[in-house]
Amino acid sequence: GLCPALKKEIKLFLGPSLSEYINFVSQYANDPVILKNAQSLKNCVDAKLTEEDKANVQSLVDKIDNNISC
Repeated sequence: GLCPALKKEIKLFLGPSLSEYINFVSQYANDPVILKNAQSLKNCVDAKLTEEDKANVQSLVDKIDNNISC
């Protein structure tokens, strides 16, 4: 399965809170350039993906996580 930190990052990335996602990323990389890029990516995802799109991505992640071959 996927490591817990990656699963949490994906959940926050697809979730509604920009600040929670950036706070999570800053625990691992507190470089202003990385944080600005993370903010830009999160804003893009929030603007372009529908809730259905996000649910589909989460479903795929769950399938990968539950696959014993991964």
